[in-house]
Amino acid sequence: MKTVPIAILCALLFGPLGILAAIWAVLSVGRGEFLAAVVSLGFAMFCLGLIVPFAKVVRKKISPVGEFDGEGTTIRPDRGIDLPIQISVLGLTVAGALFAIFGPLGMVDIPVPVQMRYAIPFVSAAIAMMGAPILWRTLRRGSLQYLRLTPDGFVIVQGWRPRSGDWAQVANVTDMAPGQSAQTPSAVVLVMSDGSAPTLPGASFTPEGRDLRKLVRFYWMHADRRDELTDGRALRRLADGRFSADS
Repeated sequence: MKTVPIAILCALLFGPLGILAAIWAVLSVGRGEFLAAVVSLGFAMFCLGLIVPFAKVVRKKISPVGEFDGEGTTIRPDRGIDLPIQISVLGLTVAGALFAIFGPLGMVDIPVPVQMRYAIPFVSAAIAMMGAPILWRTLRRGSLQYLRLTPDGFVIVQGWRPRSGDWAQVANVTDMAPGQSAQTPSAVVLVMSDGSAPTLPGASFTPEGRDLRKLVRFYWMHADRRDELTDGRALRRLADGRFSADS
């Protein structure tokens, strides 16, 4: 599926749910049902937080956040994409935890189908247990994911385990992992000499991940320019879209 249809589907699905949850939160505050208000607000944050990033991706108004030091350059996703997703995860985690604890006690005034009165607290607990580690990792890392480039190699930080490698081990930089039927959209793929392919979804960094992929490929191909990664020139190169050897 392309980005625009996904964005439309996401807006049609989560937009009304988020608005309804926000309205219920306001009504719950008026009734003095503060637990229900917090749970509803958390669900509204989840729904609406998923919609905001798609607006930036569709408009292709994406700018990564970069920082550098004497050892290398770190590139993080656009804050307008990363922060709403963090808020979305936070809202769902808090809502899930509260409903799992207080829902079965009848302390959360949110109507649920009778046939699901036991299943929903169980699912809520599972969501909270999955969301809490994500939030902890995000706070520790400073973003949901990031790419670290140094004169020696790269580190892709996302999920549970970072992936890293030396430039000498990289056989290609492309947008498709070889031998995989399900490809990651807008990916930055570093194909390694051992056949592995560390992959970073690039759509939250630059439009369709294109410029980020070009930057990684540039430093893979031009070892003599890798000192730029330690003094800020790499970030300027990315911002200016200069990916040729003579620029």
